[in-house]
Amino acid sequence: MSISSQALRRLIREVLLSEDKSGKGKCPDDGCVRKRDGEWRVMSNKTGKLWPQTYDTRKDAEDALKAYHA
Repeated sequence: MSISSQALRRLIREVLLSEDKSGKGKCPDDGCVRKRDGEWRVMSNKTGKLWPQTYDTRKDAEDALKAYHA
């Protein structure tokens, strides 16, 4: 079986756009920045998991989140 790169891209787009993300990984009302084990972390609003990066201050974590969304 072979598939053209254009057909593969179309298939991937269809799968990604049709995925139901309702209710998945939403950040709590108090935000996505959390303090865990003495370090500041950012919670992904797509997966609900913590980013692997750690930050020294809440401001650093919030700045990283803002930069990600810029």
